[in-house]
Amino acid sequence: MPDLIERFRVCVARATPAGLPIEAGTRDDYEALAPHHYRPGHPLTMTRVLVVRDHAATPTDRYLGRLPAARPVAVLTESPPALSCLLRDQALGGRYVGLRPKARSVLLNEEVRCISRVIVDPRYRGLGLAVRMVGHALSTAESRYTEALAVMGRVSPFFERAGMTAYQRPPLPVDERALAAMRFIGIEPHALAIPDALERKIDALSDTRHALLVRELTRWYRSAGGRGVVRKPGLQDILSAARRRLLARPIYYLRENTHAR
Repeated sequence: MPDLIERFRVCVARATPAGLPIEAGTRDDYEALAPHHYRPGHPLTMTRVLVVRDHAATPTDRYLGRLPAARPVAVLTESPPALSCLLRDQALGGRYVGLRPKARSVLLNEEVRCISRVIVDPRYRGLGLAVRMVGHALSTAESRYTEALAVMGRVSPFFERAGMTAYQRPPLPVDERALAAMRFIGIEPHALAIPDALERKIDALSDTRHALLVRELTRWYRSAGGRGVVRKPGLQDILSAARRRLLARPIYYLRENTHAR
C-alpha cells in the first residue's frame, strides 16, 4: 500500500511540478476552491489573492483535442487585520494596546496583513503547495507584519514550516475546569470529536459520574457561552458547544517582514 500511495504522489507531482508559478489571483479563484476549506463563511475583504493554476490537459481535453482550461488548484488570500487580538498583543508586546480606536485602526491597517485563507484542492495536497504559497506571500509582503490564525495548526503546521512563529493561548480557567472534569470521570477530551462513541461512554457512566459530568459541563456552558446560549440546554447542546470550543483552540502565527520596514 505505501508503494502504491507513493506512486500516486509521484504521478500527481509530475502533473504539478515544483516550478509551477504562483500568480496574482482573483476572487473567482478563491470562490472555486472555497468549498474545500474547513471554515464556513468567507473573508469580508481581500487585499490580495495568490493562486497556483494547473494548465495540464485532462483525459477529456486530450480526447477532444482541445486546449486545457487553466484551473486553480491552490489559493491564498490576505485581508485587513482584526482590530482586537489578544495573541497579537502578546506576540508584539502590546504594540497596539492603549491607542485610541481610530489611531489603532490606522496603524494596524498600515502595518499588518492577515493570511485569511489557504486552500489546496484535495487532489493536490501533500505536495507542499501551502508552504510554498505562504513563503511566497511572506517574501513579497509589503506590510511590516503578516499574521494568521489557524484552528487546524496542530494538524497541519504549514505556517511554521514557511517561517512564521506560532503563539498559543493556554486554556482559560473555565475551559481547564471542564477538561479536568472530563478526565476525572474517565473521558479524554478528544472523545468529543466522535459523538457516537462519546454518547456510548456517557451512557456507561455510573449515576454519580454522569451527574458530575452534566453539572460541570452545564456550569462551563453558562460561564463560557455568553449571550445567545440556550437557556435550558440539553446535554447534546452542551457537547456540541464543547466540541466547537474545547477542540478548536486556534494558534496565532506572526512574521515580521524586515524587508518591508
